[in-house]
Amino acid sequence: MADPIEVPRSPWREQFWTAVRQIVPPVVAFAVGRGWLANDTAAMLAAVAAGLWPIVYGQQRTYKRSQQLAAVADKVPDDVAVLK
Repeated sequence: MADPIEVPRSPWREQFWTAVRQIVPPVVAFAVGRGWLANDTAAMLAAVAAGLWPIVYGQQRTYKRSQQLAAVADKVPDDVAVLK
């Protein structure tokens, strides 16, 4: 059985991260153009962020999923699931 669709009550979180994703590249490009930030430094920071993002996101999703499973296991009979 597929997981139900989760709909957040407030779109604030998604709007915030969308705004950050849209604002950061022009700000970095401006800083590189002004000479405040070296181009290779900007590329290195982007590479680090691109590498860390999936790791952090995966850990967060795993933690959230385990919390959901624990909540379900707490509500069902012991012959179905047991919390350890």
